[in-house]
This record gives sequence, C-alpha cells and structure tokens, in this order.
Amino acid sequence: MLLTLILLTGLVCLIVAYLWNLKSRYDYFKRHNLPGPPPIFLFGHYLTFWSTHSYSRQLEKWTKQYGSIYGLFEGSHPMYVVSDVDFLQEVYIKQFASFHSRRIPFVMKQIFNQKVHLLAANGATWRRQRHVINPTFSTAKLKLMSPVVNNCIQRLMNKLSENQEEFNIYEMYKRLTMDVICKIKYLLKI
Repeated sequence: MLLTLILLTGLVCLIVAYLWNLKSRYDYFKRHNLPGPPPIFLFGHYLTFWSTHSYSRQLEKWTKQYGSIYGLFEGSHPMYVVSDVDFLQEVYIKQFASFHSRRIPFVMKQIFNQKVHLLAANGATWRRQRHVINPTFSTAKLKLMSPVVNNCIQRLMNKLSENQEEFNIYEMYKRLTMDVICKIKYLLKI
C-alpha cells in the first residue's frame, strides 16, 4: 500500500513537472517580447495548420496580424517566422558563419521525407549546398539574368494574346519555367 502511494505520488509529481515545463516553453516568446498567435496546449499550432487549406496562406494571415517577425510552436518547440528581408539578409548573408545550420520544421520533414535538397537539408549538407548556390545569385548574375527572364515573359505574353480559347495556364507556366531555366543555364554555362 505504501509503495503504491509512493509510486502514485511520484507519478503525479512527474506529470506536474512535465506540465510546468510545457507551460514554461509556451511562455518563450512572451519572455522574448515577440508577438504571435496563442498556442494550443500540447499541440502548439499544429491543429491550426492541419485544419487550414493552405499552410502559406495561414502564415500570410498571421504575418499581416503580428508583423514580419513572430513566433509559432511546433508542438512545444518554438519556431521563428521571419518575412523581413533586411533581417534575413543580415542573418543568412552577413552573419552566415554564425547561422549556417537550421532545424527543419516537422511539417517540412513530412512533406519532403528523406529527399536531400536545399529546403530539406540541414547541417553540413545545407551549408555546402548554400556555398555552391550563392554565387549564382550574386547581384551581377541576377542583373545578367533579368533581360533573359523578361524576354521569356514577353514571349509568353505574346503567346497568350494570340490564344483566344480557354487553356490550362499551369501548362504555360511550366513551359515558361523550363524556358527560363534552359536559357539561363545556357547564358551562365552552368
């Protein structure tokens, strides 16, 4: 009887400690004076994302409501949402050595599974990929690409103006994308 009471008391203490820890985690953004939607206990913002039609539209809505930098929770893990271009440039370009790695959100892990690409890579793989890709997006190369992209878009617009029938725009966008990629690849000799 005494052993059962001790075990039960220990279990209750563990549950209370766990719940106290969770509450403390959910106060993370309050302690750092960052806005954000209130999380749902145990789930964070997962339930909201699972019930919405578009993950990006929900983020867009919250960005309008809470500003360009705010906090969300993946379960009980805090996650920053940043849409301030100047801040991102500071972190990803100027202070790249300090922020060379990042945690992949659970949702992204589920979407991309085990595929290794720039959106799903982390650690040394992500750093290596960024190091390889960064020179492609230098200011000089982007200025060089701009006329090519504009020319491809103009050709698409001419093609669309000729067509008076109903058509699938998605197919046209895919062709435009492939046209731009091929012409830029040839231009940059990648």
